[in-house]
Amino acid sequence: DRMFTHNPELKEIFNMSNQRNGDQREALFNAIAAYASNIDNLPALLPAVEKIAQKHTSFQIKPEQYNIVGSHLLATLDEMFSPGQEVLDAWGKAYGVLANVFINREAEIYQDNASKNGGWEGTRAFRIVKKTPRSQLITSFELEPVDGQPVADYQPGQYLAIWLKPEAFEYQEIRQYSLTRRADGKGYRIAVKRENGGQVSNWLHNHASEGDVVYLAAPAGDFFLNVEAQTPVTLLSGGVGQTPMLAMLDTLAKSHHQGQVNWFHAAENGDVHAFAD
Repeated sequence: DRMFTHNPELKEIFNMSNQRNGDQREALFNAIAAYASNIDNLPALLPAVEKIAQKHTSFQIKPEQYNIVGSHLLATLDEMFSPGQEVLDAWGKAYGVLANVFINREAEIYQDNASKNGGWEGTRAFRIVKKTPRSQLITSFELEPVDGQPVADYQPGQYLAIWLKPEAFEYQEIRQYSLTRRADGKGYRIAVKRENGGQVSNWLHNHASEGDVVYLAAPAGDFFLNVEAQTPVTLLSGGVGQTPMLAMLDTLAKSHHQGQVNWFHAAENGDVHAFAD
């Protein structure tokens, strides 16, 4: 709450629903606690760093925003615990080291996204060219770039961030949805589950229409399948967790994968089993 009072512009980036229920604060402090526990073994943090850095790029997090978060983190520690300047200085130094790890990795990801064929910096305008209900809860959206140029390839299992601010929203909202088919260089497809009380998912289901323009950050994510290895593949999913598996299966089929492929999927019932065809 302190940070958003002093820097209300960050409400356009952070998921405010997660702020209200405390999830974002808990995630931040858990990350810092994990860092403190492994401060003498930073390589142990690299998988978590990669996951978070990939997510940050979908929000287009910038270096100066780390300074804002860091200053409010230290101020909060001081207000809650009054640990003394020496302790605050130590935490400030430790936070600075961690922030630089993220800043450097995210700079690499941004550069890679901008330099690859069909890639881009920041966000890019896409048009919804097809909206298809797939079950009672899940709808797919096919998206093509407004500029008509190629789009970047991605690894099967990665996601897109969609940036929305329709008139009904108080703040810009950013959400990530898995890509659900193989890369084709022409466009993307995502699938969205209607969440009970979910502002963005319900808007997409109820109000987004074919022809509407939305803005996307480049594909991101550290969860993906290496389809080059010709080894057996077993995929497990439940509910909307099937969405990244669809991209994996589609990519495996296109690449004429030689290993055995098994997919085990569970749905609550047939009405909510999306992509059953």
